Amino acid sequence: MTAKKTILIVEDDERWQKVLKEPLEDEGCAVVIAAGYQDGRQALEGHAFDLVILDLQLDRSAPLLDGERLLAYLSRCHPGTPCIVVSGRGDIRVVRDAFKQHHVVDYIAKDQFDIVTFVNAAQAALKSTVDAAALRQVLDERFDLEEMKNLCSDLDVDFDNLRGEGKKAREVVAYCRRHRRLPELVTAIARLRPGSL
Repeated sequence: MTAKKTILIVEDDERWQKVLKEPLEDEGCAVVIAAGYQDGRQALEGHAFDLVILDLQLDRSAPLLDGERLLAYLSRCHPGTPCIVVSGRGDIRVVRDAFKQHHVVDYIAKDQFDIVTFVNAAQAALKSTVDAAALRQVLDERFDLEEMKNLCSDLDVDFDNLRGEGKKAREVVAYCRRHRRLPELVTAIARLRPGSL
């Protein structure tokens, strides 16, 4: 992890907050701790994180797990942000549903927790994140209007119906982010302009 990445840990147990936070800070990451659903949501509303690490069972008295609620919010409002679920809850159905419905990239059971495995999972998740600003810059600097239209056609994106004027680089990136298609955009850019990313 060479560049400083920001990670949100949503965990209600203070001991686990420390266990999760320290190895990530040792790797050079900036880590923010939230103790529950409201704190996690506030943090997400105020900052763009590179990774979210989430305990599904934040409030054991709630009928719907607050972790699941926060995961649904994350998917709806920050769809490109990867999430690692670290949980003591043994309900495999909940975990399987999380992978299917949300951008969960890994699951680590607390009763089998290993720091090296955890750090490796975080590193892999952080490498998979895409810098939207870098994509916009490449599109602005290296693609003319006709090439932008062709790129959109290749991605099956209706260029004419995108908001904005001119080349619409910002709108293309925003569209791909909203529809969880940034990896496709990265692949298309890399194919057309090798070495640009």
